[in-house]
Amino acid sequence: MTNKPIDWTPDLSWPTSKSTVQHFTANAGGDRLEIDTAPWGEADLTVNGQSIAHIRAAPSAGEAFRTLEAIAEDFEAGKESGKDARQSQAIEDDEVRQRLGLPRR
Repeated sequence: MTNKPIDWTPDLSWPTSKSTVQHFTANAGGDRLEIDTAPWGEADLTVNGQSIAHIRAAPSAGEAFRTLEAIAEDFEAGKESGKDARQSQAIEDDEVRQRLGLPRR
């Protein structure tokens, strides 16, 4: 994880309720990060417009957000440590499922 947490900002131009998709953005290390969460536990993480991780079946939108937030912090920490393989760090769905404590397919 990064030494400092990523500061996520909710997009207040989108309608908010328990039944709508929520959109969060952040800037870290020169990257634009976005997380979209759906109330049924589906979520996406994109970095500079490229999809990095997708969650299909988290127990809740909050759990999906926290998992993608940790993945984003790991991604940025990898960048800071000088790894050049940033764009090849796309997270496989089984790895995300394991982070959530769900069985691998």
